Amino acid sequence: MTTELIGTLFLSEKRKNLMIRLLNGPMTIEAIKTEFNVTTSAIMTQIKILMDQGLVVYDDNVYSLSALGEIISQKMIPLLKTLEMYSSNQKYWNDHKLAFPPALLSRLGALQNCVLVEPELSRLYELPLKFEENLLKSEKVLEISSFFSPVYQSIYTNMIRDGVEIDLILPPSAFERFKFEHGGLLEEYLRSPNFKIYVYSEPIEIASAVITDHFFSVSLFSNSGTYHNHCLMSFETSSLLWGVDLFNYYLEKSVQVKIDDI
Repeated sequence: MTTELIGTLFLSEKRKNLMIRLLNGPMTIEAIKTEFNVTTSAIMTQIKILMDQGLVVYDDNVYSLSALGEIISQKMIPLLKTLEMYSSNQKYWNDHKLAFPPALLSRLGALQNCVLVEPELSRLYELPLKFEENLLKSEKVLEISSFFSPVYQSIYTNMIRDGVEIDLILPPSAFERFKFEHGGLLEEYLRSPNFKIYVYSEPIEIASAVITDHFFSVSLFSNSGTYHNHCLMSFETSSLLWGVDLFNYYLEKSVQVKIDDI
C-alpha cells in the first residue's frame, strides 16, 4: 500500500466512516448526504478521492465499495476499535503490563467502553463499590486471579449459598493459602454443586479478571510489577465474550480440585 493510499484512509474521518457505512451496501448521493449531514460538494470531494484510489465505484446511480475497498474496510473496523479502546484509557494501558495471550492481545479492541474503577477513600482496602454492587447482581461468575482475595471469604460465601455459580482459577500459591488458612471454607465451597475451583500450574501474569453474566473486569500489574486495588470494567457484550475466551485459555491448562483432593 502506498503512502498516498495510507493518507487517503487515515487523514479523513469522513472517508473512514463512509467506507465502513458502505459495507452495509450501496448508497445514492442523497442517502449519503442525509446519513452524514453534509452538502453535495463536501462529500463529493471525499468520494472522488476514494474513487481515484479504486476503493469506491459508481454504477447505476449508487456508490459502493470496490472489492479492495471492501477488504480494507473490513480490516479497518478492528483497528479503529483498538484505537478507540486505547485512547479511552491511554494512560492505564501505557502504565500496565498487557500480559495477555497473543491471540487475545490481537483482539484487544473488543474491550469497548472500559471504565477505570478504583476504591473510594473510605474503603481503600476493599473492593471498589461499583465492582461489588455489580458482582452481587451476578448469577454466574468466572474468575482468574494471581492472588488470594478476601472476597472469597466474604462476598463469595453468601453468593455460593444463594446459588450463584462461581468458577475460580488460582495459581498453586494462592490455592495453598486458601487451603491452609481457610480449609473449612474451601471444603464448604467444594461441597457446593455450584462452585468449581481450578489450579493453573504456570504463572498467571495478570492480577485478576472477572467475567459475569453482565460485566467484565480486569486488573493488571503496573510496568514496575506493583499492584493497587482497581479494575477496568465494561458492560459490552464484546468485552464479556473476550473475557470468556480469556478464562477458557487458562482453563485449558488448569486442573480442577475435588473434595477428595484436600
